[in-house]
Amino acid sequence: MNNKFKFPKDYVSFINNLKDHEINSKSGYIELFPLDELEEINKEYESEGLVPNFVPIGTNGGGVGIFFNKTNNNIYSIPLVGMEENDAVLLADSFSEFIYKFENDEFEIY
Repeated sequence: MNNKFKFPKDYVSFINNLKDHEINSKSGYIELFPLDELEEINKEYESEGLVPNFVPIGTNGGGVGIFFNKTNNNIYSIPLVGMEENDAVLLADSFSEFIYKFENDEFEIY
């Protein structure tokens, strides 16, 4: 994984305190990948080659990935099949905003 990318503190704190790596709300379901598995997951999805400006951090369990944008730390969804940067949909401007919106049913991930 690109060693230049530094995960935001709010994300690191949240993921380190998340027990089962799954979050459910009226918005649906998300699985956030454990930090120690991100490098392997990045290789499996081939995201560095397909979406080099993004880092996968989770999935909705239905074929859509959740990604950090490496340049601005915004959170995006990108379909995992046919993964392309131009298919990225902005979900939130920060990880904290992403969690808030998800828990308060302010968007669906698709």
